Amino acid sequence: MKILVRRKHILLAQPFRVAFGTIAGLDVIEVTAHEGGKVGRGECCPMGIYGQDATSTLAEIATVAPRLESGELDRLSLQQELPAQSARNAIDCALWDLEAKSSGQTIWQSTGLQAPDTIPSDVTIGIMSPEETANFAATLEDASMIKLKLGGDSDLECLAAVRSVLPDARLFVDVNAGWTLDRLNEAAPILADAGVFMIEQPLPPEDDLLLDGYNRAVPLCADESCHDRSDLARLAGRFDYINIKLDKTGGLTEALALAEAARVEGFRLMVGCMLGSGVAIAPAYVVASLCDVVDLDAPLIVKDPADAGVHHDGRCLHRFPSEVWG
Repeated sequence: MKILVRRKHILLAQPFRVAFGTIAGLDVIEVTAHEGGKVGRGECCPMGIYGQDATSTLAEIATVAPRLESGELDRLSLQQELPAQSARNAIDCALWDLEAKSSGQTIWQSTGLQAPDTIPSDVTIGIMSPEETANFAATLEDASMIKLKLGGDSDLECLAAVRSVLPDARLFVDVNAGWTLDRLNEAAPILADAGVFMIEQPLPPEDDLLLDGYNRAVPLCADESCHDRSDLARLAGRFDYINIKLDKTGGLTEALALAEAARVEGFRLMVGCMLGSGVAIAPAYVVASLCDVVDLDAPLIVKDPADAGVHHDGRCLHRFPSEVWG
């Protein structure tokens, strides 16, 4: 086997503001695994909020690449060699893709999962002024679900702006760890009255224990607080949903294991993503087939739609072709 690595920068069509900053584009790392004339691809998007960047991720991949090439490591043993982070994700997904192409079995056949033609996916509204929020929301009448980013200076005004033009849309909010417990307890009843069905990551992960004092007006979803199965015990009783992202689980292998374990523990499932092309979104689509909430709208916000690889029609994601991945 030969492992090759490429760094690229994916731009957004428009800058996108969230609670921790404004994103115009992100570095993405693509891993290709070559063996027997077949090529498997995986992709990751290291984020500074998790203490990672492209340089550290490239270095981490380099530590295991020779052992993968020699056959000392495979996809399963890789799980113990690298932490649940972006580097392992790119390698893990490349190995899944290579296994599919080498065996002639699709990812659906090898996992035994159903292969839906389409999956409803949300459309995200970033942090904007209330007027800008209303104007953008007015373009989303056909969306199956809306995610509203909060954690700015006008959270409730932006919520009202969405409801003024989309009074009946299925709606949840994502705070990206931008609130305090007091702010959460103050805002949650108002969100409940507005028909918000879920609040994603209201507090920083280090404040998870404070959620024992939450008024429970709206169900909560753990994003930054949930990486892999080791987090579930700490989240139980505090969160109702978990957001599974391949860059947090370290790939599809742990993502599928996390989904199964979380269901057993009574959590509802959400899947999300960082920024990436179809090589990143395709394996996340596999996870999406198991989830109640799907947040995979990266194909709608990248500057070059051809780079998206997986088609999002504004309401649903369409299943990826096997030549893209899996």
